[in-house]
Amino acid sequence: MPLDPTIRESLLAAIPEAAERGRKALEDWDTVSDSLCDAHHEPLDERYDARQRQRDAEAWAAFEPFLDHGPELLAHAEEDFRALHQDYANPDFETIGRRRSQLTALHQAIAGGREEHAAWQYADEMIFPDPQGAELRRRMEIRRNADGWHHAIAFADNADVLVEIDQATRARTGAGRGRTAQAEAARARSTNAASPTASPITPGPSTSASSGPERAAHQPR
Repeated sequence: MPLDPTIRESLLAAIPEAAERGRKALEDWDTVSDSLCDAHHEPLDERYDARQRQRDAEAWAAFEPFLDHGPELLAHAEEDFRALHQDYANPDFETIGRRRSQLTALHQAIAGGREEHAAWQYADEMIFPDPQGAELRRRMEIRRNADGWHHAIAFADNADVLVEIDQATRARTGAGRGRTAQAEAARARSTNAASPTASPITPGPSTSASSGPERAAHQPR
């Protein structure tokens, strides 16, 4: 089903801020991670894991709002991409190759993120009656954020191509004329679109949710 244009514009308007938040999570981690390790790049103490969990949570919060409608958002971008590059006589191979690579990376990031989120939702439903549910839920969120870290960063590094393709399509078709009011409304809605809470995702359970206790997923630079 095609994505509602209002939702699509809201998500596109939210991409620059969300991508910046994801990149900042990585940059901040790079700034402090060495100081939390010894000369052999081994963590000094529990501060390393705590700071890594903060990094993972910040990146996931920026990424999660795009998971529910991510496939439709990408499908629309793919359609625009094909329309933009129909000039077989004078192809811009550099731009085509870069955009194709970024779209591929986004497909993988969205698919991986949705799988991690679906696994977390499935496990969350299983533990809901458990008296220790709150602590188990906290540990599962840590696990989800850690496992989803590389998907979140891949999204942050490549999501700008969705805005680029949209803008190029508008310039080519003239669709951008007279859209100031709609764009302003989309920007106003982008705060909600970029919030840490995303719409429910319904893919089936993933085996990654049942692979044991919380992982630290150490990733020094």
